[in-house]
Amino acid sequence: MKKILYYSLTLLALNMVLVSCVKDDTDMDDILAQYLVKPAEIELDYSELTEQPDVPVTDEDDPAYNDYVENSPWNKVIEIAFNGNEANVVGTVSGVSVSATGAHVTVINMSGPVKFVVHGTTTNGSLKFYGDKRFQVLLNGAEITNPNGAAINNQGGKTMYVVLADGSVNRLQDGSDYVMTDEEDQKAALFSEGQIIFSGKGELDVIAVGRGGIRSDDYIRIRPGVKINVNSSALDGLRANDGITMDGGVVNVETSGEGAKGVRSGGLLTVNGGRLIAINNGDTRLTEEDELTDTTSCAALYCDTLMTVNAGVIKLKATGDGGKGINAKQHVTIKGGTVMAVASGTREVKKPRGVKIDGNFAISGGYFYSYSRRSDPIDVSGTTTVAPGYKTYDIAPKVVTIAY
Repeated sequence: MKKILYYSLTLLALNMVLVSCVKDDTDMDDILAQYLVKPAEIELDYSELTEQPDVPVTDEDDPAYNDYVENSPWNKVIEIAFNGNEANVVGTVSGVSVSATGAHVTVINMSGPVKFVVHGTTTNGSLKFYGDKRFQVLLNGAEITNPNGAAINNQGGKTMYVVLADGSVNRLQDGSDYVMTDEEDQKAALFSEGQIIFSGKGELDVIAVGRGGIRSDDYIRIRPGVKINVNSSALDGLRANDGITMDGGVVNVETSGEGAKGVRSGGLLTVNGGRLIAINNGDTRLTEEDELTDTTSCAALYCDTLMTVNAGVIKLKATGDGGKGINAKQHVTIKGGTVMAVASGTREVKKPRGVKIDGNFAISGGYFYSYSRRSDPIDVSGTTTVAPGYKTYDIAPKVVTIAY
């Protein structure tokens, strides 16, 4: 019955087009293509990913040296075990204060590199850090839900290494009603004022119902081996103010809030490997202020500055009104890997786009695919440069495909 209805509607639409074409001699090849083209399927992918060994940087002069947890000593260890409505703390370190109110744990770290081994389950707990020293959070089977805010909240401006213990499954969830403390930021289920560096060969599931999923007011780095799954029904899924670097790993992001972004990078967005899939099902957000209407469209991936893809797989889909697969405010450069973007939403308020770039677009390798059901698949305000040597360079009414 569904197939009959589908074909009937298609024939009706084509018949209407044919009638209009009699009057204006429209090119029928282009019209037919709009109705017959189907987008590539993009779904979340939790399967294993074979990756090259993750080799830490050992040159102390390398800017990325401090991003590797292996380059710091971790002989100071404190264990935090959640058990329902309480948390047990094992171990003491000079210069570190750990207190617990029920299962809500507060850490003040003034002692340099300290490893916090976290495990256990609570449905009414949290973990908050203060201090001006970098530290490691080793998640080894931790399930933390905070009904009134972030599950893990780093108020310090230094690096938080989030290490997923090999083979472990961990879960963080925020609540719908955030209770603010002394105007402190807590913008996501996993929030940090400083950098967040993900490593390890475990899994992290993040559920956001109040605010965002994972957010850093600095930058985020994702190393090979990790598995991160984010589902946010409120704000952005994965966001960093000062940039995102993905060296590897598997990241799945699904968002549904109005005007939300699946992945948002306020600084440089660089993908060197791994697999990133972001699906955004939200609609355009409408805000009324001083009799003016402000519109903010959704995007599976949003980048405020430069976006560079060197390797890896990126698959993006926006299904809501005016949604974009990629919305880049500056230049996008693709040197390798796979980049696929699909926009299948309506255009009642904003135009959906597979890829929208306010700067220049350059591609010299890899595979690029963009589809938009109700508008042009790619919109580049600046120049478009396609390096020679490509095997495929197809431009159709709904689809653009470039392959090397």
